[in-house]
Amino acid sequence: MTVHWTQALASFALQHLWHSALLFALAALVVSRSRLGAEARSWLFCAAFALAATSPLLVLRPTTPHTSAPTPRVEAPVAPTVGRPTHPHHQPTPTNPPTLLQGMALLWLLGTTYALLQLLRGIAQASTLHRTSRRAPDLNALLGRDLPYATTVARSDTATGPMVVGLFAPRILVPTHLADTLASAALRDLLLHETAHIRRNDLWIAAAQRVVLAVYWWSPFLRLLGKRLDLAREIACDTRAAAQGGSGRGYADSLLTGISGLGTPARGDTPLAVAMSGSRSGLSQRIDNLLRLDTARTALTTRLLWSGLCVLALGGHLSVTVAATPRLGTAPQRVVDDEPARDASPNAERLLAAAADGDVAELQHLVNAGTAVDTSVRGDGTALIMAARNGQLTAVDALLALGAQPDLHATGDGNPLIAAARRGHLPVVERLVAAGADVNRIVPYDETPLINAARSGDVDTVAFLIDHGADVNLGVVADAGQWRSPLNQARNPRVRDYLVQRGARAGRR
Repeated sequence: MTVHWTQALASFALQHLWHSALLFALAALVVSRSRLGAEARSWLFCAAFALAATSPLLVLRPTTPHTSAPTPRVEAPVAPTVGRPTHPHHQPTPTNPPTLLQGMALLWLLGTTYALLQLLRGIAQASTLHRTSRRAPDLNALLGRDLPYATTVARSDTATGPMVVGLFAPRILVPTHLADTLASAALRDLLLHETAHIRRNDLWIAAAQRVVLAVYWWSPFLRLLGKRLDLAREIACDTRAAAQGGSGRGYADSLLTGISGLGTPARGDTPLAVAMSGSRSGLSQRIDNLLRLDTARTALTTRLLWSGLCVLALGGHLSVTVAATPRLGTAPQRVVDDEPARDASPNAERLLAAAADGDVAELQHLVNAGTAVDTSVRGDGTALIMAARNGQLTAVDALLALGAQPDLHATGDGNPLIAAARRGHLPVVERLVAAGADVNRIVPYDETPLINAARSGDVDTVAFLIDHGADVNLGVVADAGQWRSPLNQARNPRVRDYLVQRGARAGRR
């Protein structure tokens, strides 16, 4: 990440809030105005729920680099890895993440941990219900061929209502008192409802839904979407069961009879299951839907049309969120992996010593004798970097003539132009730019030439670099997420004022 993790988490949460609010409003509007069937409505809410949970991940997309010429305007974050050196000339200013954001992140983590523990408790309860139930061949016979493959019906003394438990070995549980008192026709209708859950894989969807709600326990709109999804799922299963039973009104009578015989769940009793008792609050909507089944008929083409419009609406939402969601990911770096090989040989050290002293004859002798002109020594860089750092203009000219590359960098030592700009050696800067050095080159751990010039406090060097194409707003992220730009690294008011006059802006762009 190019920002501190707490800020990234806050951005993620804010994006989720407006994404989920928009999706909830969109799904509710479509369902209220359209002529979708019960199945389509349930899958619409399922898709909206999934999008609300995953679309905030768009913030992790990498930022897009700008490539406009002649002055590339690219924000290329450079975040050092643990153990890599930071140049002593620009130690970072300690930056602490906001305490409020840290507290909110901790609260989020604690809430998610508690919710996941509750989910584990629900899994344990479902396992106990599954294990303690008793197979009921007479109830299996009620369903006959309508019983899904590898599914059994069982009696349970502790289940609060008909429900399905067991992700891998689904079992329909029927409270013993219901199985003993309910008429066979009503009992079959309720069992058909539970088989619809199995055929739709609702138990898997409900499990994923509870995991997501554990992560987003603080999200009001996702909870509203979850409640709508629960109700839509029950109505869809009611519709399937009624279609198999032959009458919506007849199934409604069975539903009311079954509901009246249900037990009251204990407080906090939420096993991982899909159960008829979970949707009492929407009972009136379920009954209304069932009563309309015998009279209302919607043509297949109309249902397909509305389904297509729903897909387009969700696609439109996704397009809007992709366009409006900011990116926090790391952008591709404008850094060529051109670092020379390290060389600890005596000749390499002699070459760098000659460059530091401006000894042109020694430089020419060593290179002509076979020493690579761009060889690098750890802690010092290349000979051209050393000459530029010490302001040795004649040595710079000699090394360039001998074939030294003006943009070659060495980790921790920058490149020649950065080394010269850091010390305010304007004649060397001028010579390197004339030789083709990139004024906007970004080097890991050493930023850009203009940032270093601004840090040196030399206005003339800053002005020269800007006049030759340096981007006054080109910043980098380095040293544990600290944002650095020419303006915020300027060490005196004259440089800051000059940068502002040339268009520098505070903050990240």
